[in-house]
Amino acid sequence: MGMARGEDNPVERKPDWADALAALNGAAFAEYLRGCRWFGGKAQTLCGVQVLEALAVGDVGKLILLQVNYFEAPAEIYLLPLQLAAANGGLVDALEDEEFRAALIEMIVDEQRLSCGSGELVGICGAEFKAQAKEMVRPVPSRLLKVEQSNSSILYDDRFFLKLYRRPEYGENPEAELLRHLGNGRKFANVPGYCGVIEYKAKDAEPRVLALLVTNVPCEGTAWTSTLRALAQSQDGGIGGSDLDRAQRLGEITAQMHLSLAADTAEDDFAPEAFTSEYRDSLCQSMGKATRRMMQLLEQKLDVLNEEAAGLLLREQEILQRHAALMGHTINAKRIRIHGDYHLGQVLDTGSDFIIIDFEGEPGRPLNERRSKHSPLRDVAGMLRSFDYAAHTVLAQRAEQAEAWVECVSDAFLSAYLAAAKGASFLPASEQELCMLLDVCLLEKAVYEVCYELNNRPDWVAIPLRGITRILDRSGAQ
Repeated sequence: MGMARGEDNPVERKPDWADALAALNGAAFAEYLRGCRWFGGKAQTLCGVQVLEALAVGDVGKLILLQVNYFEAPAEIYLLPLQLAAANGGLVDALEDEEFRAALIEMIVDEQRLSCGSGELVGICGAEFKAQAKEMVRPVPSRLLKVEQSNSSILYDDRFFLKLYRRPEYGENPEAELLRHLGNGRKFANVPGYCGVIEYKAKDAEPRVLALLVTNVPCEGTAWTSTLRALAQSQDGGIGGSDLDRAQRLGEITAQMHLSLAADTAEDDFAPEAFTSEYRDSLCQSMGKATRRMMQLLEQKLDVLNEEAAGLLLREQEILQRHAALMGHTINAKRIRIHGDYHLGQVLDTGSDFIIIDFEGEPGRPLNERRSKHSPLRDVAGMLRSFDYAAHTVLAQRAEQAEAWVECVSDAFLSAYLAAAKGASFLPASEQELCMLLDVCLLEKAVYEVCYELNNRPDWVAIPLRGITRILDRSGAQ
């Protein structure tokens, strides 16, 4: 990225930030944004940008809080780490510079407070990380990870992992909050260790978490990649013992995560809450709205979809009836904090165990929703749907084998989960209530997937469409 300043003044001037930041309103910068993986407004038409804050990280660069305005959509706030290029005064990505990367981790380790903008940048070091931080050799070698994701990541000395949030929001960051909570006293070992955060605190405003530092987890990739690899290596698409063992272990640690999140009854942000009629009502309204939105999208694109999509259009009332069934029952279970965006891609495979990551929640949901308490069966449903995606991705031409694999692996995961969580306050006491609530969560997830795929990956929409049909057929047969 580079925006040269105008040459209207013949007098040579030293490049400055005012000149460089003014270039952000240009067409070249708009094209740069559209090419960034973390930019979420690719489908919108920009009508300008506004620099809200330019936060100096010592003298090595700035963290820019940028408001991106659209003609027909709400504005969004993005974080850009920038430096001035000495050659022409243009802007370059500061994360490419090792000094800038070192300054970020040192801000956390030294718990620095830097006055800038209309507030201050604050480094916060995790309590259990402080002793280790004092022994850290400076500067810490680092590298920017070149991966396709919605945030930016830096690896320090292969020991620490820093996530820079590209869309930081006001308020408590759910990922930092949950990792800090789970790591306190090692309530749950199958997550990265919490090390600290960088916050920006502006006057009369809630803090924004700009970056999170955790311990790095050496791994063989995500459970998604290892599952796809195992399916591809299977000569006939059959179910191996290792597939079931892995699914059972994943079910166990998922239950352990939920038990840990349900254990704190004193702290308001984590104390379990009742499954009230008000919550059931809001849940049904939300799911009804999502279902109607899915039906509208299916109707709009029916000419390019298959018969299954046409058949599903006739079952809208059937889906809504599943939602309404919740209203006729008192769910004797607690709501707790959950992962919120749980699938195989959010689990690291170390070869001997699994580590759960990315506790931000579904990125499309508002922050207050991502911090709300829900049935943990939402997480369970997310993983079951992920098994479905994995099987049909690899075994697309062998539908019967894919279905058989999904059924066996899902049963192994769910059985292990329920055995490990037996008697927990967040599980309905009766099997009927549990099955009904899980089916509703599965439908909610699959409806979300249909809408996502229709808008982003139309070729994949058959997977969640089949999932919804299977859930309805199974429920109707009970």
